[in-house]
Amino acid sequence: MDKYTLQKSSTMLNGWVLTDTEHGIVVTFEEGLFNDTQKVTVLEDVPQPSPTELACIMGELADWAIEHHPDKLF
Repeated sequence: MDKYTLQKSSTMLNGWVLTDTEHGIVVTFEEGLFNDTQKVTVLEDVPQPSPTELACIMGELADWAIEHHPDKLF
């Protein structure tokens, strides 16, 4: 399984779901508005990261998304 996945949202018009499968982090956002509309969810069945760990995980997730899917983010 890939560490990161990006899928079209089935519930949000123009929405995307970005997932870190290793850490159980799910980010939903509107296409082209990543910085303004992102909503982060930590899945309940994984260890909850500290605020510092979450910031690091989110940084890596955003870096991957920028490298592979910038057209969806901005």
